[in-house]
Amino acid sequence: MSGHKHLPNAPIDRLIRDAGARRVSEGATGEMAKALENFAEEIARKAVAIAKHAGRKTVKAADIKLALRT
Repeated sequence: MSGHKHLPNAPIDRLIRDAGARRVSEGATGEMAKALENFAEEIARKAVAIAKHAGRKTVKAADIKLALRT
């Protein structure tokens, strides 16, 4: 197992290949998965805080967009 929790290997492999790689190691896929999960978790935390600040329990697309800008 490459150590990440949620993201499947195939889409991550495809992202790296779409960026121009001819071959992708399992280790590279695992590291990319960890980086993407860390980034996504940080954005999610910010979006949750934005929704709470607005008095909502539901995170909306606008919250994600705002979280990405901050």
